[in-house]
Amino acid sequence: MNYKTFTAGLCTLACLTTQAGESQLTDNTPTLTALTHATLILAPGSELSNATLLLENNRIKAILPENNIPQNAFEINLSGLRIYPGFIDPYAEYGIELPQNSAKAQPPVYNIKRIGGNAANGAIHAEKEWFSKVYPDPKAAEKWMNNGFTSVQSAHLDGIFQGTAVTLSLADKKANEIIYNARGKQFMAFNKGSSPQDYPTSLMGSIALIRQTFSDARWYNDSLAKVKDYPDDVKAPDFNIALERLRSIKEQGVIFNSGNLNSELRAAKLLKQQGLKVQLLGSGEEYARISELAAYHPQLILPLNFPAAPDVSNETAAANVTLSELRHWERAPANPVAVAAANIPFAMTQHGIEAKAFWPRLKMAVAAGLTEKQALTALTTQAAELAGIANVAGKLAPGYMADLVITQGNPFVDGKIVSVWLQGKEHALRPKSYRWHGDYKLRFAQMELDLSLTMPDSTADKSRGSFISGDKELAITAIDADEQRLNFTSDLSSAGLPGISRFTLWRDNEGIRGRLLLADGKVELVNGQIVAMPTPATAHETPKDVNYIGHQVTPIQAFGIDSLPVTEKLHIQNATVWTSAAAGILQHTDVLIANGKIERIGQQLATPSHYQVIDANGKYLTAGIIDEHSHIAINGGVNEGSEAVTAEVRIGDVIDPNAIAIYRSLAGGVTTANLLHGSANPIGGQAQVIQLRWGETAEGLKFKEANKGIKFALGENVKQSNWGENYNKRFPQSRMGVQTLFTDTFNAALDYDARRQEYAELRSRDKRKTLEPRPDYRMETVAEVVKGERDVHIHSYVQSEILMFMRLAEAYDFKVKTFTHVLEGYKVAPELAAHGAGASTFADWWAYKFEVYDAIPQNACLLQQHGVLTSINSDDNEMQRRLNQEAAKSIKYCNMSVEDAWKMVTINPAKQLGVDDVTGSIEVGKQADLVLWDHNPLSAYAKTEAVWINGKRYFDRQQDAQKTQAIAEEREALIQKVLHSSEERKRGEQSALEQEPMWHCDTEYNAWNSQKEHAL
Repeated sequence: MNYKTFTAGLCTLACLTTQAGESQLTDNTPTLTALTHATLILAPGSELSNATLLLENNRIKAILPENNIPQNAFEINLSGLRIYPGFIDPYAEYGIELPQNSAKAQPPVYNIKRIGGNAANGAIHAEKEWFSKVYPDPKAAEKWMNNGFTSVQSAHLDGIFQGTAVTLSLADKKANEIIYNARGKQFMAFNKGSSPQDYPTSLMGSIALIRQTFSDARWYNDSLAKVKDYPDDVKAPDFNIALERLRSIKEQGVIFNSGNLNSELRAAKLLKQQGLKVQLLGSGEEYARISELAAYHPQLILPLNFPAAPDVSNETAAANVTLSELRHWERAPANPVAVAAANIPFAMTQHGIEAKAFWPRLKMAVAAGLTEKQALTALTTQAAELAGIANVAGKLAPGYMADLVITQGNPFVDGKIVSVWLQGKEHALRPKSYRWHGDYKLRFAQMELDLSLTMPDSTADKSRGSFISGDKELAITAIDADEQRLNFTSDLSSAGLPGISRFTLWRDNEGIRGRLLLADGKVELVNGQIVAMPTPATAHETPKDVNYIGHQVTPIQAFGIDSLPVTEKLHIQNATVWTSAAAGILQHTDVLIANGKIERIGQQLATPSHYQVIDANGKYLTAGIIDEHSHIAINGGVNEGSEAVTAEVRIGDVIDPNAIAIYRSLAGGVTTANLLHGSANPIGGQAQVIQLRWGETAEGLKFKEANKGIKFALGENVKQSNWGENYNKRFPQSRMGVQTLFTDTFNAALDYDARRQEYAELRSRDKRKTLEPRPDYRMETVAEVVKGERDVHIHSYVQSEILMFMRLAEAYDFKVKTFTHVLEGYKVAPELAAHGAGASTFADWWAYKFEVYDAIPQNACLLQQHGVLTSINSDDNEMQRRLNQEAAKSIKYCNMSVEDAWKMVTINPAKQLGVDDVTGSIEVGKQADLVLWDHNPLSAYAKTEAVWINGKRYFDRQQDAQKTQAIAEEREALIQKVLHSSEERKRGEQSALEQEPMWHCDTEYNAWNSQKEHAL
């Protein structure tokens, strides 16, 4: 090192007391350190060449462009090196004393032990403040330091509300010296983590719990404010520290780990609804729905979790690889590029990957088009903002912490990190000698030779080098080097210097200087300059053009679309039109469609200008098929079966717009489906009617005009008869208990509604002195049912239970909208008709368990003959694609008319879902939800040729054939790209793309613990 002369007094005893603690010697370490002649990267896009960074203790004191350093400063010459602000990881689990794992309770666990005012749910730890558990862990810190990170935002990553994170230095100092921000963001996730409590078992359950917890926090803290203002009038709610800590959640902010892209969008929506900034741990899949995500104006923390190359090494393995996996493998390295192009601010984290993979992955992103400025911003200024330390870190500026990254060359291309400085103390990551790595031109003894040095970046390797003299390479030996000085020997006899020459070289501001001791003892001066340092390259600063084989479509899997279909103006001529209305079946009929509506119906209609003509001679036009009972396009579980009443959960929260079942069902003529909660509990979750608009967002699939609905259930599933021997605690355990549960819940909901209504009617001044009844989304939903504001679709088989629930509904003065399955409905058909309930049944799916043994194929006919509004449903992804054939079975079994059979999958379910004034039949003014068939729709040979929803063509048979061919070609091209890729490019993480089972009513699936999955 090139040191300024300074005087340091000898260490003397500071005190002679017996006080316990650290060393009792005075610390006389110089307070000023000057890092001179370096290239300073002050902030992204701002750099200063040949300048000095002056440090005092643990902070930056000054930036000196002219290298005029104070006399008392300790100088370290860093010529040829770069100094970056220390990198910051805003999402980590480091340096925290983690709680001991408690003994696992035998499931099911319905309630947890309440300790110290904690929340009622074991996944809520909002009260945790992790600064109180901080301790430095030098060994663990290395995995961040080796990548240039100097500080992290950290929390225990467990639970839904995980507590308040702490931002801390990676320095090995006392805990209180390394805490930069004691109260950072509240970390959150959908995954409930280690909580032994059953609730929630599903993704929709987690969302419902979060929604209720935010509501509870508002209510709790508003109530405390009332108690403070009116202590004599208002009784305080029970103490709850978790809810109290959420009082300042808007100011604090949240970082949400959602797990995948669909849930990332769900988290964004949820946070926005709560009035919170949308700050998310990314999924690595953002590119796939970047416009939708950008609409929430989020801040992201991107992991570099690029997937490993799919196994396509042989034909069998390749057959199990999906097109979406191949496309994601190709596109994932460019995910940060897509995020940057969408103007979404983002930081980066090494969470979720091995630390050693971080820089190779980051360089892949740079190669894919990420600019150096964008990458550096993600590691510094943006990360500092998300970690709450933008006032002390993320830039090189006076007053900022002396957290630095020293590099030789450009790390975003192929440079190396030499060392990191933590609070003004250097931690070398490579041998000091590595700085000599490169090529030089030396002049000595009237000659000039080129010197090439290969210096190791780890202590395990040896230094190598040679002189170049003409076409000869002259080896050098006995290499001994540190940061500033280099010694070696070389036999230069062939270059004209006999014997072994001994060199001593050092650096100065002009280049290289040194001495040469010749074999005869004479000394020659050496001077020279650096010809090439290892990596003087500069990363590109404009987006690069990268050639991709995979198509950028939505969704990213097979049959995704380039853009959404547009509303067509159509003249469908000479079709056989099955209206599902009073007009019946019309021969040789024309239908005009415009603006998404059915405009005219008639024969030999004139074609308006700009209308496309479709010759439908010999073809059939029907209304789109409607499925009253479906479980397609749902993520994270179809049941929240952890409790007997879960009316607060919403299928609408977990719609999967990427589900290929949407496209396949479209191909079968289905345009509308009622997505129902399963049958794991008597009062399940809220239903969601969707239209199968392939390529739309989750919100875009929702059928806004449909009635609000909810799934109830009867039978053996809800009393846990078939759940296994552990599931014998939850009430009800008998069919009698099911009725009692309904009665109790209805009464509780009415009482809740009355208390809420009473409070709402209070005068403003009285409200200020009255504790508001706690908003309860579960009771609120059940109250909607009892008041007739939400339709009940109830899973049922046995006639006694069907009759029981009808009588119960009548006692509470509401009507059951639809009994679904209802396989013994024929036994109580007159009662169903008198009540006004609908029935949605299977055509001939029975005998799969004891309680359906009395099912008969004539059920639908008998129900319909007694005046019950009857439909045929699927309850199955595959059956949904052939509902036209299921409708036809009643013609076979009991001579139902063609028109009535077809109504069971069109207008009848439309009435059951409350959309019959919008769709379900072909009538003027209705929405143009239409299917064009090549044969009689009730025939097993019938195929759809085109399917429209709102007058937009979402399926076309000819386009499907073209896509099938294009998909096969694209797939093979991507497989070849995988096979030709480097080993580095093939390495990666297990794909995060969702692989979930096909849901049925009785699928009991624990989204957070696969060991607890079971079928009912």
